[in-house]
Amino acid sequence: MEKCDARYGADCDAKGQYLWLRNNIFYCRFELPRQGNKRRYKRVSLHTDNFFEAREIIKVMINDNKEIFAKIRTLMSELDYELDLSNLGLNGNYGMLSQAQIRRRLSKRNNPEKIKDLLTCGNTVEKVSTTALNQKDRELIKEFVSIRPLLEDFLRNQAIPTPKTTAQTRTIGEILDKMLLKSNNCKSEQTRKRNAIIEYLAKIGLKPEDDYAKFHNVDAIDAIGKLIVEQTGVMGDKMRRDLRYIKELAKCGHNTDPDVYKSSVTLNLPNIPKTKKSERKPHIPYSQEQLLEIFNPKHDYFKNHPDAFYACLIALYTGARANSAVTLQYNDIIEKEGLACINFTENHPIKQFKNDASERVVPIHPQLIELGFVAYVRNRQKKLNAQGTDFIFPKCQTKGGLYNNKYVMRKILSFFTEIGVKSGTKDGYDFHSFRKNASIALQDARIPQTYINDIIGWEGKNTMEQSYSNHTLQQIYAELIKFNYDFLKPTFDQWKEIVKTW
Repeated sequence: MEKCDARYGADCDAKGQYLWLRNNIFYCRFELPRQGNKRRYKRVSLHTDNFFEAREIIKVMINDNKEIFAKIRTLMSELDYELDLSNLGLNGNYGMLSQAQIRRRLSKRNNPEKIKDLLTCGNTVEKVSTTALNQKDRELIKEFVSIRPLLEDFLRNQAIPTPKTTAQTRTIGEILDKMLLKSNNCKSEQTRKRNAIIEYLAKIGLKPEDDYAKFHNVDAIDAIGKLIVEQTGVMGDKMRRDLRYIKELAKCGHNTDPDVYKSSVTLNLPNIPKTKKSERKPHIPYSQEQLLEIFNPKHDYFKNHPDAFYACLIALYTGARANSAVTLQYNDIIEKEGLACINFTENHPIKQFKNDASERVVPIHPQLIELGFVAYVRNRQKKLNAQGTDFIFPKCQTKGGLYNNKYVMRKILSFFTEIGVKSGTKDGYDFHSFRKNASIALQDARIPQTYINDIIGWEGKNTMEQSYSNHTLQQIYAELIKFNYDFLKPTFDQWKEIVKTW
């Protein structure tokens, strides 16, 4: 088909308009009133093979003439020009130049986004048939065409990339300090990280005052990875921890200057499997003497940290794991079937229960009620005007909203170490030991296994335990009160007076 010369003016009686593609050129097809019951059409070439551009041209032809031409006039009136005498070679003598010899260019002060907008609008209206426009609009298009090379030159010059600046030299110590500051760890963990990293750096001949680039390269990090893996007598969990420290230091450097320090340098570090459960040192329940020492009122730690006091008691009476004990919300302390209960439910991202059986409702043991746990929760909620979804122990959550179990547990275990209950990090005594105490106390009270499963949150070893562990809360409570820690009663009697002050 030859290039269409059809015109579409304001006096045309066409009713509808449709895009029509022919020989890779878009046309606007207008439907005209019927004559003799026959359909009639008029086709106007849009002179473009771009659908989106064709659509904009139709808008101009149909509805938006005044708006788009007004926009073009505004953008053109805002253009800022300057003389371009760089190619005349007149050694600064410009007095005798004619008007035709003086060239102009767009100033760098122009807004590139407005220049792009002007080009888009101008290129669109240029394709509109001139017979559909008035004299003023035709002159505007002619003026736009004359300055279009200046607009295109301006954008080309804007697109020239600026040279990269030389990276600032940083020391390993500076990046290490930044990493520890961002890690939100307690001081003991920060010290542990720093000492481990500096020790590995020293083994490959690096010091904190060296240039960070000497560490952040494939050869140095691979050498450290090899040192970690080749250690003898070290369990997999410690190797995994040390590799995590090295990756953290490399990531901090990348975040500081991603153009210089690439994140890919750690990709070749080895993947070390977790230590098998059979190879780990098992959790050991606390003895009566140890429990008496932990809850001895002569110590000030629990007096100053009621949340830690009750977290330990919750684990001691329900067998709750650390995550379940310290992430309780006010809504989780409920009354059901006439009993005060703890609702262990995984209804928040930081609640990370081990299995489905961990979600359970457990009646609160009478000794725990006597120690003021329920009263403490209700009074604290009222005093703080807290919502039901707020955490009873707020330190379980970081400022960024992440689970903060390590901070809470390390504070508690540091206290246990200070009073001599713990001898080291691998002695088997930790927060999980309370769960061991609870399970042993329940078994010693000869409570049936299905009830123990409901209280502790075990899935059950066989089908019978899993299928028939569906007791009512009243039945569970009747079994629950069969076990107690009577040897702690004199100690708890002293605590009953202390908790009244909280």
